[in-house]
Amino acid sequence: MGRIIYAEEQLCTYLKSLAKPDGYVIGLILGQSAGQKDYIVHLAKTPPPFIKNVVEETLIGSTVPMEEDAANTYIKSVKDIPMSWVADHAKHVTRMLPGGMWVLGIFIVGPEDTLDNTSNVQKLKSVLGAIHKTLSWNNKYLCGNNQDEKLILSFNSITQKYICKSIDIAKDSMLKPADWKFQEKATKWHQLEALVDFNKLYLIAADKDPETLKKQLHNILTNIADLIDSSLVVIEGEVRSPDDMLEILSKKKKSNKEYKSKTNDSNNSLQVSLYIPCSQDNTNWDIKITSCSASIRLIGQLVSRTFVHQKANIAEANTAVKEDIVRSLASRLEMHWDSLIEEENGSPEDITLHEPPRRVLIALPENKVTLSDYLFPGEGPQEALLSLQELLDLEVQENQVEKEVELQADLLEFYCQSDVNAKPLDNNTDTTRTHQMAIYLTGLSVAFIILLIAVFVHQMI
Repeated sequence: MGRIIYAEEQLCTYLKSLAKPDGYVIGLILGQSAGQKDYIVHLAKTPPPFIKNVVEETLIGSTVPMEEDAANTYIKSVKDIPMSWVADHAKHVTRMLPGGMWVLGIFIVGPEDTLDNTSNVQKLKSVLGAIHKTLSWNNKYLCGNNQDEKLILSFNSITQKYICKSIDIAKDSMLKPADWKFQEKATKWHQLEALVDFNKLYLIAADKDPETLKKQLHNILTNIADLIDSSLVVIEGEVRSPDDMLEILSKKKKSNKEYKSKTNDSNNSLQVSLYIPCSQDNTNWDIKITSCSASIRLIGQLVSRTFVHQKANIAEANTAVKEDIVRSLASRLEMHWDSLIEEENGSPEDITLHEPPRRVLIALPENKVTLSDYLFPGEGPQEALLSLQELLDLEVQENQVEKEVELQADLLEFYCQSDVNAKPLDNNTDTTRTHQMAIYLTGLSVAFIILLIAVFVHQMI
């Protein structure tokens, strides 16, 4: 039995709108897999390869101005599909997806039945291979590849007919039948929300070879990913068997008397908590003094919002939440170190603040699933709208962007507090110092979003 794919009817209308009389449009299939079933949340057209992108980070050496003849802004033949461009598009879109959702495959709209042509099929297989390779490069953190079996949806712009096939790109690469169903009834989703507090100090030993900031941040990401992976996920205050259905908790919440009394409460999301296990071998510790040349502190809050299909079990929900946290943190750190022009050099007394982008959420118009964008300090919702248009082919209004799910860091608060803490204090001011530090940490936990406080020695490059 082949795969069954469920998509909402308006996505069929979207495919029809992409039809061109003598050209092709390729894009990404986004959604969630559950066994032999796939639930599609969005189809995202890949931006034209010869047009200058409005999103700077997605540029791949494009130099042709936007005023160029529109005839050059779409693909005229399947063989002309730029594989690296589509693969890069998949990487950036994966950053925007909540945990538990992936790029499930590709779609192509053109004036023929694309899958009837052997050379076309080989080209599309190569495109899927390029996507798989790109996402596999950092799959542990971006969680881009959920399985080797991918989808190809072909839509004939002349006959308005479509056909879907699945292919295992890691094995025989044979096309298998897949049943794509457009349905009027929207897929129902369970929404899970979590708030993760970070406040962890990483010491850099004095005898350790100097490392770049990118390498140091990658080490931190590895540590956090391992901690999240080992954590215990508790949904609505209950620990349940991995095979239990999430629907049980959802129905229990809806039937709760306190829940019913909140007539104005339209939030049906399930609240999630994560607990990091304590070390088992914490007895007979040997205290060691290690000379350190620098330290990096990761501090702030990360907001997680994930969605799983209606029949998902606890194990699927747990995995989706963990993936979302790690994917979101990895996306921010990658965007941050890619934005740095050069490494910082300074004296041992220097304190450098690194503020990676914060998360904003945007609900898809056809369902309640929210996708993410990340805004650097000084950026506003307008930048998110540009990203949505460019990467997801979505037109949304500024008021549809949830821009305050995470607050922007108050840098003045940190610098003022740093000046206070740097002054020597005598014994008579110990109480005041403790109080100031408590305020400092509280302020950070409320206002700072994944703020990295890095102290580097002059020799570090």
